[in-house]
Amino acid sequence: MKRYFTAVLFALFSEVALFSEVTVAEPLKWQTNFADHDAVIFASSTGVDSLKDAIAVVPKSVWIRSVQVSTLAQFDGLQHELQTYLQQHYPQVFADALASAGNIHNPKVVALRQGFKEAILASGFVKQINSDFSARCESITSVDIEKFFITTQSSSPQFEAMLWLKTEQCH
Repeated sequence: MKRYFTAVLFALFSEVALFSEVTVAEPLKWQTNFADHDAVIFASSTGVDSLKDAIAVVPKSVWIRSVQVSTLAQFDGLQHELQTYLQQHYPQVFADALASAGNIHNPKVVALRQGFKEAILASGFVKQINSDFSARCESITSVDIEKFFITTQSSSPQFEAMLWLKTEQCH
């Protein structure tokens, strides 16, 4: 029993560690990680205050391959947009997922993943990022997610996921 309890605690703390780069109480900052000929911008607890500022420090010769966001709880407007989009475009799948909220492996939550990705791409958050990217001739064209789940402890559902907003360069 003791081994089982230790394994469960380890699993729980491992899940928390994935989301610990930024906690809800901290102000959101942005950092840039440079590789040879590309860059990734990610949400963090340290860095510059705005995503637009993080984009501005990347030379135009360096492709920003993705923007990574690991906490959606700080984006109240985005949360509302996602809920509205899913209610309009996936009403039954959304309702079923809400009834199964809290478990990332539940088939009813899994069924909402594609709609969630579409909602992210249609959001004002991504539209603003694409506006900021326009001078670089880059745009977000796809979303990869991990650890997608929904909590229903507050008055409205809260979506969480690790997002990779992937870009393409203009041709």
